[in-house]
Amino acid sequence: MLKRCALGLLAALLLSPGLFAQTGTAAPAAPTGSGNGEDEFFGSAPVEATQGTAEKKNSAEDIEKERVGLSGILQGTGSYIMTRDFVQGISGASDNTLSNVMMGDFLVDARLQKSFRAFVDLNVSYLTGGAPLVHDFMTVPMPPAKPTPFLLSENQTTFLDVKEFFVDFNAANTVYFRAGKQVLQWGTGYFWNPTDLINIEHKSFTNLTALLDGVFGLRSDVVFAREFHLYTFLNLNAIQDITDVAFAARSEFLVGTFEFGFSGWFKSGKIPVFGVDLTSPLFWSLNLTGEASFSWGDNQKMLDADGVTTSTIRGQLVPKVDVGLSRSFDAFDVQDRIMVEVEFFYNGAGYDVNMFQKLSLNPTGLATFLGSYYQPGYYGKYYAAFFITVSKFIVSNMTLTLNGLTNLSDSSGIGLIGLAYDPVNNFELSLQLGSYLGPNNSEYTSSPTSTYGLSNNMFFVILGAKVSF
Repeated sequence: MLKRCALGLLAALLLSPGLFAQTGTAAPAAPTGSGNGEDEFFGSAPVEATQGTAEKKNSAEDIEKERVGLSGILQGTGSYIMTRDFVQGISGASDNTLSNVMMGDFLVDARLQKSFRAFVDLNVSYLTGGAPLVHDFMTVPMPPAKPTPFLLSENQTTFLDVKEFFVDFNAANTVYFRAGKQVLQWGTGYFWNPTDLINIEHKSFTNLTALLDGVFGLRSDVVFAREFHLYTFLNLNAIQDITDVAFAARSEFLVGTFEFGFSGWFKSGKIPVFGVDLTSPLFWSLNLTGEASFSWGDNQKMLDADGVTTSTIRGQLVPKVDVGLSRSFDAFDVQDRIMVEVEFFYNGAGYDVNMFQKLSLNPTGLATFLGSYYQPGYYGKYYAAFFITVSKFIVSNMTLTLNGLTNLSDSSGIGLIGLAYDPVNNFELSLQLGSYLGPNNSEYTSSPTSTYGLSNNMFFVILGAKVSF
């Protein structure tokens, strides 16, 4: 009965007669933070100007004026996950979960003269019901798993995390530097980025625009010409010795409409990793993106099927390849109303066996695997995803999203339909309905639970409200 109701609701949304209503204008996008794109090396989240500041007559003086901006995002979400009746062979067992979280990103952007700048992204997360073990693919934005909660009681947990904290400076307006904790985005993939050799956090499928946790280091940016760009990064995160420092470099080239880049990552005692990426327009207004990384072996340890011993890939080429196609479509006299993106990812370092099946009767091994070795979306060998966005859905300030993610290796996946409604500027209400698809004990049908160890999920509902300031 539950499954029929969920499918009926999805069909009603898809067949709504008001799909292509045309009234009004598109709602503005919510701010996405700072430091997440190479084209915005000195960019920041939009800060609402105080009254009268837009009337400056001398733009040069305004640019040179020292100022401090405060912006941010406040977000409250609640999720309910419904499990299948089958839980490790226990007939009729139920382990449905309800979780609620309040999150806030507070962004402080201090601009000085001559392109000198300081930036801070402070994240505060409040959870009711303690601190559950978070499975990234199955729920809404949750606090990072690594920071220690600074306040913990029987019914609530509060996390505090500095996601980004850096300063920008330059040498003669020729070489630009960023020092501190920062987020970099190297590569062209929409969801997967195999050439991202630096960041420690991946995108969340249920919250693609979430601000990510940065990495501490020193970044440089040199623009030799419009057609040639060079970046370097010294990774100083959690180092105890000079040999712990990792070095990465990336060069970008532009030839007509064809953009491509080369990157490399090096660290003492580790296998070097090299990457290449490209983007180019194709026929029929298609846009192609592609990126790949290559190494002779892999630096990440893998847990064996016994849940105790580990192994590493050595003596063979380990490619990781991502290819994406995207295109926008006009509909009912509205330009670019529908946006469609499809993506395929091959992970040469993925597991050849179904670890969720192998460890289903080994709670200790399963906890070890999920806590130290499992990375959502980077666990199997073959993946695919699609993302469809329809703006002005029913009314002018509503957006419909239809997303799908699948692990082709174990035939499991997630189907997700979402509605976002902006009744006023900088305020958004959202609803997401999702279903976990595939056989029991696979990547996207299994999750850790406190009662039975491993449950098989079926549906989830996510309600959210977000305020941007």
